[in-house]
Amino acid sequence: MEYTPQEILTGLLEKKPAVFRYLYRAYSPMIAGYIRKNSGTEEDVVEMIQIVMMELWIAVRDGRYLEEGKLGQYIYQLTSNTWRDELRKRRTRPQEMLPDAALQIEDEGIENLASAIVKDRYLNAIHEGMSQLGEVCRDIIQMYHLQKIRLQEIAERMQYDYDNLRKRIFDCRKKLKQLTEGILAKGR
Repeated sequence: MEYTPQEILTGLLEKKPAVFRYLYRAYSPMIAGYIRKNSGTEEDVVEMIQIVMMELWIAVRDGRYLEEGKLGQYIYQLTSNTWRDELRKRRTRPQEMLPDAALQIEDEGIENLASAIVKDRYLNAIHEGMSQLGEVCRDIIQMYHLQKIRLQEIAERMQYDYDNLRKRIFDCRKKLKQLTEGILAKGR
């Protein structure tokens, strides 16, 4: 069964199992592909699908996600941001084995788990700021920061002089920072 964007939002708010099953079927392959492509294991894939779906539900529940764009793009952005945060944590976390007792985590409920996982306010502000950027800036930032493409390759793809691209990406980042700060200030 296919759902309209409004039916999906309503179904998430009402916690309808059929809507959750639909979202898992429709978007799990995309999430799994992204994680695998970016050095994730099968265990990471399973975990990230759960986390991204929970983040989506929380964003809808809290009114932070409005059907302004395509749901797939929003889920992709959640996946990208969440996986990048996880990889960053792994780089700074010691790689020692933990004793089994340390792995026993007390269930503190979905509210505490969600607040520990999600930094949605900032991510949503950045996401909204990205949507307000011009197409060229958005493309440059996505290629450089999300897809990790070297500046030289971006310059060739976009037919920019390398030095001009360096200045352009600086200006684009500055604009995104201003937009994000403005969005966060409005939300206070």
